[in-house]
Amino acid sequence: MAYIDQAFFSTYNPVVPIPEEEFLPLAERASDVIDMITMQKIQTAGIASFAEPIQTAIKKATAAELDTLYAQGGLSALVGNSDTDTASFSIGKFSMGGGRTQSASSLRTMNGIPISPLINGYLLTTGLLYRGMGWR
Repeated sequence: MAYIDQAFFSTYNPVVPIPEEEFLPLAERASDVIDMITMQKIQTAGIASFAEPIQTAIKKATAAELDTLYAQGGLSALVGNSDTDTASFSIGKFSMGGGRTQSASSLRTMNGIPISPLINGYLLTTGLLYRGMGWR
């Protein structure tokens, strides 16, 4: 289940409209990334069980990840084929292989999926990044 809807994303980032047919799959995957980062704490407890400020932080983190996924190629970013990959080309006997641009190589990834650098900032004070024992 996605932690955000298109209305929330539109208020988070009104500049980047995401087509409806791409929004739901990207929102689902962005929510999955948030679940992986938080070690399934949100999925286990349910987003409604958290206080309103924590719910807002979860939604902003999800929107930031969705924004990153869309900027890196949309659904193709989920399989490691982002739009920032440069193409290979040949001219006569000269050929040059593809690679990643600087912006793509500086992004943190998890299993090849680009991760928004804003996620930790949004979730840092929520306790959801805590890896020790005794949480809830």
